[in-house]
Amino acid sequence: MSAAVSSLIWFDGRQLSRGAGSPGRRFRADPRCFAGTPVSGCFAHVCALAEGDPGLPYDDPLVQQARRDALAWWVSLLGPALVCLTTLALDPVRCGGAITVARDPFGFGSDPFARIFPGTIARTDLFCEVPSPVGPVIERYSGAAWPGGSFAPRDP
Repeated sequence: MSAAVSSLIWFDGRQLSRGAGSPGRRFRADPRCFAGTPVSGCFAHVCALAEGDPGLPYDDPLVQQARRDALAWWVSLLGPALVCLTTLALDPVRCGGAITVARDPFGFGSDPFARIFPGTIARTDLFCEVPSPVGPVIERYSGAAWPGGSFAPRDP
């Protein structure tokens, strides 16, 4: 992954966009979702509000359980249709939602993040394929949107 890849994405309640000046609410996503060749013609299930909602701490039991459920059965339910999955960070502490991107929206009605944040389906060409999280780790690193981030390398 290139350090130059931005993780910023905007959601206006209907559409996703990238780049400064985009309409809607700004979130941070897993930068790996934008670090490769975008997959065209995908569907994004955006579980977030475009305004108003202050989000929930990543440590909130509702967010923790949605992440556990994503690893336990959501990712495998989508199977090869899955393109990528990321939470949406408002800041280093608060989760503002999640996005699941797939080639087919067939399983979006079961999205565990939709129990917390309302879901909207949007067509998109913004996201790249990212390998499914291997789990069971649900901790975040360096305030990055889950499942991205890493510990900084240490000198021996």
